[in-house]
Amino acid sequence: MCQCKHSANLPFCDGSHKQFNDSAVGKEGPEIQSSTSKIPVASATVEEPTVAFIHQLAREGLSKMGHHGPMTSMGVPRHLLPHWDDIQVMTAQMATKPLLENVAVSTELVIGPKAKKPLKLNIPLLVSDMSFGALSEEAKLALAKGAELSGTGICSGEGGMLPEEQAANSRYFYELASAQFGYDESKLKGVQAFHFKGGQGAKTGTGGHLPGNKNVGKISQVRGIPEGEPAISPPTFANLHTADDFKQFADRVREVTGGIPIGFKLSANHIEEDIQFALDASADYIILDGRGGGTGAAPEMFRDHISVPTIPALARARRYLDEQGVSDSVTLIITGGLRTPIDFVKALALGADGIAISNSAMQAIGCVAARMCNTNNCPAGIATQKADLRQRLNIDKSAKQLSNFFDASVELMQVMARACGHNTLKSFNSADLATWHREMALLSGIKYSGLIDPKR
Repeated sequence: MCQCKHSANLPFCDGSHKQFNDSAVGKEGPEIQSSTSKIPVASATVEEPTVAFIHQLAREGLSKMGHHGPMTSMGVPRHLLPHWDDIQVMTAQMATKPLLENVAVSTELVIGPKAKKPLKLNIPLLVSDMSFGALSEEAKLALAKGAELSGTGICSGEGGMLPEEQAANSRYFYELASAQFGYDESKLKGVQAFHFKGGQGAKTGTGGHLPGNKNVGKISQVRGIPEGEPAISPPTFANLHTADDFKQFADRVREVTGGIPIGFKLSANHIEEDIQFALDASADYIILDGRGGGTGAAPEMFRDHISVPTIPALARARRYLDEQGVSDSVTLIITGGLRTPIDFVKALALGADGIAISNSAMQAIGCVAARMCNTNNCPAGIATQKADLRQRLNIDKSAKQLSNFFDASVELMQVMARACGHNTLKSFNSADLATWHREMALLSGIKYSGLIDPKR
């Protein structure tokens, strides 16, 4: 029998009480479904969070939500992931001595040390792949300029090369994705590293679709697609299949550029197998994007249900590269959910050579984490193409803010390096880490702080 007085099937319960908070249950009022002839509307509850979704699929199929289902933006909410805060740094004291504050700590990162033209970054942080179209031109320029001010690089993203962005950064990573938007060899003259996109943490194994009404102006020019036509990204390369196919393409890029580093951006799914594919294709560097990595727009089904979380993904990738004996020649860059200097320190100690950041880079130039990137209504002018919103972003001011973030982050990383007894950020290693979380120890291989073997 109904106890909440909101049932549409009085005096019997129809589940309506699940739609109201405790203060409304049992009280007659405007919330009451007065008509006994109407079927109750399904709403998500704690116990049945998918009921409204099931009703929608049953009622409409995919006719309204689209072929890929509901869309969303950014990465998996951080509370649903293994957390960097569950890892502790083991600082030095007696057996190993900390360094004095006046001791210099080297911060340089070399991408592709065995390449004919290795790429040197002043710091082990860089701006990750975010495409022009997903971000505004102003945001792309601010990110490129900010990275340049701090002596580091920026990745193009899969939407092609924005010429002004490339001109603003002298350590430019060109990403070639399955659609090969706007690609021709003449563009290689202005890049210092090149990588193929296999996938990204929030969206791998499915294609992408930029509606024709968004493929306008400079976006259509950069992508090399007639204005107004949809920009379709297939799930895989149409003309590249085997590792040898990619190697031949990579060798041609090396020939044209004089030997810049060639890499692969991989999502953390079949980690070891995909890394081996990249090695067979002659990779000089690997960017590994774990679960937690964001995107401007992705199907919820993919963002929320694919990819290994970044922490165990990084541990597995480092172990595999070490086992293959290529750790001195292949640079491992991790991305996906890292935010702060202490996250970066822990990632280096866990085995990363460098860290590519996207979300924190956007926040540094003004993102307020509204998590509405897929709506084209970004209030900070970053993930939008609307002129009235884009004008809110001051390029030079935002560039300086990003540079400040990079510089402050690296300075804090140097502080922790000295505390651990290291005079270079490269020296961070697994002995610098421990965890009292048994599950984290099992996920990452990090030393367990307790007495009992966590594997028992």
